[in-house]
Amino acid sequence: MRRWFPQLVHYSKMNYSDALFFTGKCLTLGCYPDRIDEIRAAIRSGWVEWERVVWVSTAHFVFPALYLQLKRAKLLSDLPSDLVEYMDEFTNLNRQRNQQIIDQAIEITALLNQHDICPIFLKGTAYLLDGLFEDIAERMLVDIDFLVPEKDMLRAAEILINDGYHGREDDEFYVKKSHFHYPGLIREGKIAGVEIHRWMLDMPYRKYFNYEYINDDKKKLELPVRAYVFSDSHQIINNIMVVQINDHGFWQGKIYLRQMYDLLLLSQKKDPIMLVKEFGHYFHRLNAYLAISTKIFANPPCISYEPTWQSRLYLRRIRTDINYPKFARYYKFVFKMIRQIFYYINVLFQTTYRKDFRQFIFKKLRNPSWYGEHIRKLL
Repeated sequence: MRRWFPQLVHYSKMNYSDALFFTGKCLTLGCYPDRIDEIRAAIRSGWVEWERVVWVSTAHFVFPALYLQLKRAKLLSDLPSDLVEYMDEFTNLNRQRNQQIIDQAIEITALLNQHDICPIFLKGTAYLLDGLFEDIAERMLVDIDFLVPEKDMLRAAEILINDGYHGREDDEFYVKKSHFHYPGLIREGKIAGVEIHRWMLDMPYRKYFNYEYINDDKKKLELPVRAYVFSDSHQIINNIMVVQINDHGFWQGKIYLRQMYDLLLLSQKKDPIMLVKEFGHYFHRLNAYLAISTKIFANPPCISYEPTWQSRLYLRRIRTDINYPKFARYYKFVFKMIRQIFYYINVLFQTTYRKDFRQFIFKKLRNPSWYGEHIRKLL
């Protein structure tokens, strides 16, 4: 089995694994400029296949961050000129989009403040508003996510709906019972969808990480409205928990490079492994995320992990996935189908005692377009 960190100019042809680790190392240049010479040597050797690097970085939503790291390291002169032009144009468009998202988030907050609701922004939106990035163009995001107390979720949704937002589908009764956020809201003329959370995590994981847990340490944003983000420590825990638990990263062994880049920047403020140990819950899952982040970023001093047998097994599995992507796609599809079967069983069970859930299921089954949408999600 190949080593985790290939010498960047050793192989005659760049493969997916090489492109992934090359991209990961490039993303660390701002934090560790001593790596610039190694990256420059790899580029000048002709070993870097830029089409493959572009494919990897766009698939992982870090293309603008990659460009800006190379630009700050003064490496753009070694890249093909047409590629630099494309990267620059793409990054400028993302910068404009993110500025519109920031403006939209402030506008939403002002509206909610009129009703004594002060949102706590989450994930990418929080990082933009909190100034995590040197350039707002670095982060790619789709939705504006924010957290409110459970009692205020439906009221906040109603306020936005009265302001012209509308849901993608009518699942309100289902949300009242179980889901951790209101169905996404969109509005014509606005660039981003909005997700209103009452919990950060699904059951049973929110028992230890919830609104009450983070509320006392939240940070007030320096904005003309009343809005907050998590403390630096809680942002790190949330970053890891969302990937490993909500997105099933631990079980699927999937690499989320965009979120790992967020963690890399957050780890300049706090030591992640120390926070994971202090948090004390789901240690093996959280430690596994730190382990793969360490490997992807070529052992950055700011991120470390406990080398337990669980973390070693996790790394071995991901290393196999990287080396044999076709096999990985097959077994991840099987895992997805198994998880979906258990979901169907749970739905059928709930229809036996919940009238509202039966109504929800029958409504879906009577909608012809639902079948196509559902199959596309499965595939």
